[in-house]
Amino acid sequence: MTATSIQLSIITNTWQRPKHLAGLFQQLSQQSLGGLSIEHLVISDGPDPIAAALVKNSTSRYFELEAHQGCYGVAAKDLGISRAQGEYVCFWDDDNLYEPHALAALYCSASGHDIGIVQAEHWSVTNRRYVQIPRNWTGKVQPGDIDTMCLCVRAEVAKSIPWNLPPHKRGMDHRWLNRLLAEPRDVNEVKIVIGKHLTF
Repeated sequence: MTATSIQLSIITNTWQRPKHLAGLFQQLSQQSLGGLSIEHLVISDGPDPIAAALVKNSTSRYFELEAHQGCYGVAAKDLGISRAQGEYVCFWDDDNLYEPHALAALYCSASGHDIGIVQAEHWSVTNRRYVQIPRNWTGKVQPGDIDTMCLCVRAEVAKSIPWNLPPHKRGMDHRWLNRLLAEPRDVNEVKIVIGKHLTF
């Protein structure tokens, strides 16, 4: 598959979580792509021989940082974006649950736009239940109202804005999206739930 034929690059940052990564591979195999051309990049946030071995049994591409960086995997996300060959990029954390339509929905939300935004179920500590985010998209990013799994971004836009931007090394999703939206962008929101954020 040539670089120009890849429509969507899926970036998964991980580190020493083999059960989560194996589960993600299973979810990826169950996606209804409908002809969508994809590539999957697994980026380890530090040396991880078990992750490397798991990837060998898949069609995914594997990269790893020389040392563990932490900070919600911002350096791993940046490495993944830099190696992506698709027209668009999305982020699949290894600890989430995805519906079979997730990849197709992400790509369709962004196709022809700079950024696509879909919805996910996210645990609300305040309400003690799952809620759909973003709740009411207004064009402004609110902390706790966006998750990486909700985003699909044109690769050239994603490559222009780093996740790992000092002094804010914590890779909060809303901070990165705020930086993306600091310049005028064509954003398209589609109210479809693609999965559930499992960690809280």
